[in-house]
Amino acid sequence: MSDRVVKYLKEKGFVYPGSAIYGGLANSWDYGPLGAMLKDNIKAAWKNEFITQQANVVQFDSSIILNNKVWETSGHIDKFNDPLIDCKSCKSRFRADHLLEEKGISFKGDDLTDITEKIKSNIECPSCSANDWTDTKQFDLMFRVNSSKTDSAEFNFLRPETAQGIFINYKNLLNTYNFTLPYGVAQIGKAFRNEVTPGNFIFRTKEFEQMELELFCSPSAAEGIFEEYLLKINSFLKRIHLNDEALKSFDVAKDSLAHYSTRTVDYEYNFSFGWGELLGLANRTDFDLTNHSVASGEKVLYNDLKEGTKYVPHVIEASFGVERLLLAIIESSLKMFKTETEDREVLSLPFELSPYKVCVAPLTNKLVDEAEELFSNLTKQDIGAISFETSGSIGKRYRRQDQIGTYFVITYDFDTLEDDSVTIRHRDTMKQDRIKISDIKTYINEQK
Repeated sequence: MSDRVVKYLKEKGFVYPGSAIYGGLANSWDYGPLGAMLKDNIKAAWKNEFITQQANVVQFDSSIILNNKVWETSGHIDKFNDPLIDCKSCKSRFRADHLLEEKGISFKGDDLTDITEKIKSNIECPSCSANDWTDTKQFDLMFRVNSSKTDSAEFNFLRPETAQGIFINYKNLLNTYNFTLPYGVAQIGKAFRNEVTPGNFIFRTKEFEQMELELFCSPSAAEGIFEEYLLKINSFLKRIHLNDEALKSFDVAKDSLAHYSTRTVDYEYNFSFGWGELLGLANRTDFDLTNHSVASGEKVLYNDLKEGTKYVPHVIEASFGVERLLLAIIESSLKMFKTETEDREVLSLPFELSPYKVCVAPLTNKLVDEAEELFSNLTKQDIGAISFETSGSIGKRYRRQDQIGTYFVITYDFDTLEDDSVTIRHRDTMKQDRIKISDIKTYINEQK
């Protein structure tokens, strides 16, 4: 992970180490004001693209802790694990499959003996260069939580994905809304995975947020909807201004597909640490609904009057990680401009994502009261989040606002007292315009 990016996010208050005053907690991160605002803006943009603008998609919010039978039926209890191997010499722990993949060595995915033999024959420990490995074992990725009022062995799981909460409510949604297919249900929420090798800052953590859309459709329509949502995803990635040159998408090989998928397209971003998965689109077929129907006894057949048939709906799933998108957005947007006198660091976010859309800055402290009145009036005009900045020279304030992505800075000066006009400065171009206070909202809507 780029030291510059990590330092920037910490120093500017986007991300803080978790539990820092007690020595921290590995791979735990808190989001400061700017980070929380940026996450909210990412989620709002996603909701607008995939929910608000779609006539057949609704939002949902399911429980984090579900009945254990949900995870038995979905296959998570049996299949949601990673092959783990330890170096006996330095005690480092690794994903065994990743060690082989990085060397281009093929292996049988579920054969732990084959994996162990190929690692012992071909690979030295990346940490200490020894070749002294334990046998490979499966590592459970599900977090257990005690669900009893006593110290009994009863437990449940923290959800490792948000999707299953939607699937088990499919019939509730159908009965309540009497929808016609195709019909989408979207959810944004926390998920938890006991990762073997969390790391690369906020890229892979044990606690994270997902934005997932489950699009229920007829089997015959599934492939067409899959292609339609590839276009929607590309539209969203352009909307948030990700660097095109650092993005790639590809069909996951058949032998690497998840057990529920017949086709998956993964999107990866070339982070400063290398290529990493950003999001995915999967055809889950009728796997989830059929399995939950069999296990629960609930019938989930959809009576398609248009096609004149009944069937178990298929599902096209779009799944995004909020934190990974945030990291990719920062890496795409954090820029350094060199001038003859200084280096200007700018977080060049699109207006929609900027934590603060506008900063109001009085030219001197003698104008604070008047500038605060302007600030108060602007907060009521549905422009977005607005900050108020008084510390340092106006030039230094411009630079600070550039660094955190504020799109416009409005300077209230002595002339404002006479002409009811202010100077508004663009972040990326540094262009300054003099406009009437009454025209600020219109100007911003035209220029953003």
